[in-house]
Amino acid sequence: MAIRLGSTVINCADLDLMTSFWCQTLGHVALSADADDDFRVLRGDRVNLSLQLARTPVSARDQMHLDLYSDDQAADVERLVGLGAKFVRHNRDPGDDYVVLTDPEGNEFCVCAVEDVQLPLWLSAVGRSGPG
Repeated sequence: MAIRLGSTVINCADLDLMTSFWCQTLGHVALSADADDDFRVLRGDRVNLSLQLARTPVSARDQMHLDLYSDDQAADVERLVGLGAKFVRHNRDPGDDYVVLTDPEGNEFCVCAVEDVQLPLWLSAVGRSGPG
């Protein structure tokens, strides 16, 4: 299996405020800070945190979701649907290809097509175990 947790995503109204807060809190670095961003990855040594601009008021149900990184998105989506996930939509923008699914209780998560995922430094040092 080549699917792995890539990022926890927080939906927010003020991307700059949240970028500043979480970068200072966790010691992360924003990969982008452009004024027209609507999504930012905050890179950390062990895990990423992502911020996504919410176009509508955020409720507790849709405050956060997981991004799963996959180097075989179609196969992983098929496997997850076989496990009980439900297909919501497929977004195919240049450089931003992800499938939104829901788990069996209706919680959304994304399966992001990522070809060459860099392992966190701590994981690279110990190696990967298991298939994939």
